[in-house]
Amino acid sequence: MDRRNIKRDLTARVVLSIALLLFYNSVVAASPLLPQVSLPTGEGRGGAVGFEGASQDSARLRLTFTLSEADRVGSDYSVWATPRLTNGRGDTLRLEPAVFRGKRNARKADRARYFGEAVPQAPAGREVPADGRVDYDITLSRADAPWLWQGRISIDADREQEGCCEVESLPAARIGRFAYVPPFRPALALVPDNTGKAGELQRDNPVLQHISQYKPYDGVIRRGALFVHFPLDKHVLRHDFRDNAATLDRIIDITRAIMADTTSAVKVIQIVGLASIDGPRRHNIELAGNRVRALKDYIQRRVDTPDSLYEVVNGGEGWRELRAQIAGCNSPYRDRLLSIIDNEPDPDRREQLIKRLDGRRAWRWLRDSVLADQRNSGYLRIYYDYVPDTAARIINRATEMIRRGQAEEALALLRTVSHDERSHNALGVACYMTGRRDEALQHLRRAAANGNPQAAENLRQIEEREKLKVKD
Repeated sequence: MDRRNIKRDLTARVVLSIALLLFYNSVVAASPLLPQVSLPTGEGRGGAVGFEGASQDSARLRLTFTLSEADRVGSDYSVWATPRLTNGRGDTLRLEPAVFRGKRNARKADRARYFGEAVPQAPAGREVPADGRVDYDITLSRADAPWLWQGRISIDADREQEGCCEVESLPAARIGRFAYVPPFRPALALVPDNTGKAGELQRDNPVLQHISQYKPYDGVIRRGALFVHFPLDKHVLRHDFRDNAATLDRIIDITRAIMADTTSAVKVIQIVGLASIDGPRRHNIELAGNRVRALKDYIQRRVDTPDSLYEVVNGGEGWRELRAQIAGCNSPYRDRLLSIIDNEPDPDRREQLIKRLDGRRAWRWLRDSVLADQRNSGYLRIYYDYVPDTAARIINRATEMIRRGQAEEALALLRTVSHDERSHNALGVACYMTGRRDEALQHLRRAAANGNPQAAENLRQIEEREKLKVKD
C-alpha cells in the first residue's frame, strides 16, 4: 500500500461515553440536581458520543471510550494512539497508548520478541490487530487532577505510524470534549403565611393578638397592652394628657386598618377599666366603669365598630397591678406592703393599714411613685382573625417536596397556585428539575424581577451551568 495513501486515509474511529463514577457503583439518569459531564451531541469528528450519568458528590471521573483504526493500517505498519486530555490552560494528562499492528508488522514484532529483541509494547490488552478495537475504562481522581473539574476538557488521540525503520506523525484524532457541570443546588425559601393587614401590623404592635390567644380578663395585665391615662379622680379622656395622644392615635390607626382589610377582621376589642386604691372602694369601682366606657366611646366615634366587638370589663381597684408594681420596686417598704396586700382580705381595711404604715411615710412613697400610673382606664387588647393563606401552605408543601427530590409531584401542586406571585421561584425550580428549561426561566425571571433573591441565585446557577456545557 502506498504510504501517502496510508497517511491520508488513517483516521481513528472512536466512540466515547463519559460519566462520573458513582460512589455506589451504579449509574443514574441525568438530573439537574446532580453534577454532570456535558458532552457534544450528534456525530463528532471521531464518532458518536453518549452520556451515561452522574453522581451528586462524586470526586472521581470515569471515562469510557473505544479506539479503532479499522483496516486502514498497512500490513507493514503499526499505529500508536495515545489518548490525551487537555484544557484551555495547557494542563495535560496522557493515558496509556493503544497499538494497532498490520499483519506483517505483527509477525515481525512477535518474531523479534521470540528471539529476545527489544520491541516497544503497549500495556496488556492495548495491542491489537489493525482491524481490532481497544476499549478504555479509566477512573480519574479529582484529588490527582482537579483541573478536569474546571472548564472544558478535550480528549484527543496523538497518533504515530511506525514501519520500515521510521516513525511518522499522523493527524491527531478527536475523541470528544466534555465539561464538568456542578450540581444545581436550588435556592428555596418557605413563603410567609399571609396573615392579612392584622398579621402585618402585629409585628410592630404587640397590642394585637390572634384570636387563638384570647383570654378573658382574670386580673392579670397581658404583655403588650396599651394604656391610656386619666387625671386624678376623673373619667374624661383627654387626648393631650400625658402620653395619651400617641396611644390613642395608635389604637385608632390599627383598628381602622384592620376593619378596612378584606383578609383580616377584628374579633374582640378588650378594654379593662381600673382605678387606683386611693379613696372609697365603691367610688373607685364606679370611676373605673366610667373610664372604660369613655375609651370605648372614643374609639366608636372615630371607627365604625359595633358593640358586639367590645369586651368591656370593670376591673375596679387595681390591687393586683399595684402588688406587681410594688414587688418590682427597690423600696424599704416593699416587703411590709406586700405582706399587708397578701394577708388582709378586706380592701378598705387593707388601704387603711397601708396608709398608717411607718407614720404614713410608706403611703407618701406609694402615692408619689406608684399610684400615678394606676389612674388609667386599664388596658386594651385587640384580637383579630384572618382568612387562611391556602396558597402559602401549598407553596411551602411543594417546596419541601422539591427538597425531597419529588419535583414532578411538586410541580403539579404548584400549578394550582401559579396565580400567586410567591409561587414562581418554586415553580421555576420544579420546571428546571423536570427538564422544562424554557418554562423554568420564565418563572424564575418573573420571581427575580419581583425582588426574590432565591430566584436570582437560581438564575445565576443555571447560567453558569449552561456556560460550561459543550457545544459542537
